[in-house]
Amino acid sequence: MGYVSFLILLLLTTFSGLGMESYLKANAENRMVKRETQSRQALYLAEGGVEWAKAHLLVNPGLRRGSLSLDTGHVDIVIEMSGGEFKVTSKGLSGLAVRKIEERLQVENGSWIIKGYQELHW
Repeated sequence: MGYVSFLILLLLTTFSGLGMESYLKANAENRMVKRETQSRQALYLAEGGVEWAKAHLLVNPGLRRGSLSLDTGHVDIVIEMSGGEFKVTSKGLSGLAVRKIEERLQVENGSWIIKGYQELHW
């Protein structure tokens, strides 16, 4: 009788361990997917910030900064003028993710020409 009880206890421990392992893997995968989603949203927010700046600079070339709050996050935009070019730096924040991009732009005949684009890492 003691041998059967020990065998049942061993099986329950094994199944509990396997269940816990499956739970931990699924939880880790969910966190990775959430982090990747937030990272992409932050990048899209940053790119949207550049587009916002381009639209507003056509109307108000003296604009030097701006910010937007949306359901998915927040965007901070800084605009610098140098040598006839605008340097637009846009930082998107979504959850814990932060992505920052910089575009160098020039206006010719009412159209934007992209002189440079880079994602900034700090």
